[in-house]
Amino acid sequence: MPKAISRAEKAARLRPYFDLQLRFAEAMVAACGETLAASVTRNTNLHRRFGLGRIRDGKCAPEWADYLGLLAGAETHEARLDATCAFFLQCPDEEMPANDATFGCFSFEPPDAGGAVRIHFGNKAGGSAGPLARENMAERLRELRAMFAHIRAAHPETSSVRGGSWLYRVEAYRRLFPVAYIASCTPAHGQMRFDGTSSWGQFLDRHGNVKRELREIFLRNLPALDPKSAEDTFPLPAMRAEAPVGLFYDFYEV
Repeated sequence: MPKAISRAEKAARLRPYFDLQLRFAEAMVAACGETLAASVTRNTNLHRRFGLGRIRDGKCAPEWADYLGLLAGAETHEARLDATCAFFLQCPDEEMPANDATFGCFSFEPPDAGGAVRIHFGNKAGGSAGPLARENMAERLRELRAMFAHIRAAHPETSSVRGGSWLYRVEAYRRLFPVAYIASCTPAHGQMRFDGTSSWGQFLDRHGNVKRELREIFLRNLPALDPKSAEDTFPLPAMRAEAPVGLFYDFYEV
């Protein structure tokens, strides 16, 4: 069982992660001319990291305004980073959105108006090996089988499955899904949001530390940021995938 760490220790561990996100938001300000407040809201996952949940329909939690106020009073990047870490200390733990159904490392959003469910992945596994290690593949497949059995029983209106993540570039993740779903993967040029983990998750290892090599690649790419293809700044640009849900029912035999 991993040793629990204090909120202060977690803030110190995440400081380099917050640093990358603030630098990206600041670069988008320079490239687009938008305000820092708008950029931090749209281009970081800090709202969720602060335990404030997802931003839905452009509506932020009331506490978010307090954080933006701190940023407004900070004149340098380092001051903004200090304010971010200080605000994180007083925030609740990040939780899974209430309307998402969770199955181990996987979760899904209920079908949208078109019948599409969106699936997500998060490192909820313990043990010394990573959640996508080959030795954990059988457990991940069991989780997916349980999730799609639930989708079939609870949401018969589901017609398709969608995903968007940097993980579709990782073979250890790709092997968990139907071949046709993986074959549908395409670069998510101009289609990704940056207020979740679909892009930012790649920077953290399973212990919550920033991966130094990926950090360096990102920082090298940042000066050439093009807001029309901002996802290309990331070492592993996110991809999108979509396929009929029947493929999943067959693949997991549910």
